[in-house]
Amino acid sequence: MLAFIAGCAILVVAAWNLPNLGKWGDEHGNVLVFLAFFLVMSIGGRWFWAGIDAIWDAVRGKGQS
Repeated sequence: MLAFIAGCAILVVAAWNLPNLGKWGDEHGNVLVFLAFFLVMSIGGRWFWAGIDAIWDAVRGKGQS
């Protein structure tokens, strides 16, 4: 559950900052900003889906073996 919440928080913060990408690209370079944004979104997505998988397994009863 904690991974799901952390993943959701990261994805929301990343989405909230989408309008800033152009400004950050001008300041730091488009490639660096793209790679950093991709990394953050990848980590957030991975934690989100890991949390979903854990919740799904708990609901189905697999986690109680």
